Amino acid sequence: MNIALLLAAGTDPTFRMNIPKQFVNVYNRPVIVYTMETFENHPEIDMIAVACLKGWENMVEAYAKQFGINKLKWVIPGGRTGQETSKIAVDRLMQECSSQDIIVIHDAIRPMVSNTVISDSIYTCKRKGMGVAAVTSMDNVMMTDDGMTGRLSISRYAFRRIQTPQTYFLGELKKAHEEALEKGIEGEIDTNNMISRLGRNVNFSKGSDNNLKINTVEDVAMFKALYAMKNGDI
Repeated sequence: MNIALLLAAGTDPTFRMNIPKQFVNVYNRPVIVYTMETFENHPEIDMIAVACLKGWENMVEAYAKQFGINKLKWVIPGGRTGQETSKIAVDRLMQECSSQDIIVIHDAIRPMVSNTVISDSIYTCKRKGMGVAAVTSMDNVMMTDDGMTGRLSISRYAFRRIQTPQTYFLGELKKAHEEALEKGIEGEIDTNNMISRLGRNVNFSKGSDNNLKINTVEDVAMFKALYAMKNGDI
């Protein structure tokens, strides 16, 4: 069974709207609904779980009912960090699912994820034990100590920009969370960071530059434009 775990538990004080990013309305639908619909319509996804910002659980369930998200089975209160939220959700899912089930972790604020990216993440996980969406940067980067000056240039071919989905076997991810806590690894922003700090290689799957993550108000406008282009409205 393939379970999509949508992470919707975060808040961002720099986001200049009076509502969390995942619940901002775009064309009369919240961002999280677009993301849920993609996984609802994906033939390889069997069930959906949402790790939700506390106090918004009933709203997610109402949106699912309103917009026909029939695969939604779990709405789980999230934690303080991405790592904690992932662990809470994994522990909850292990109560009802098999260790051999696949968990497809995805940011609720990446509503433009494609079926191809999701499928390749699942495929890579089945072949290599995990599948983390990644893309090559179009620009070189520099290390900096003060944010004002650079000291080391790094070729764009030497690194990847990490996205979601990040896909794992459920039982293996539970073991990784337990090992991380034993080693004092806490507070990571996402599962991929935790896995790499455990000393494990991360297996990349296909990403996409269209797999936009909504971090700013400007990103909301970008999502509107991408969505309109995808649907032939402009």
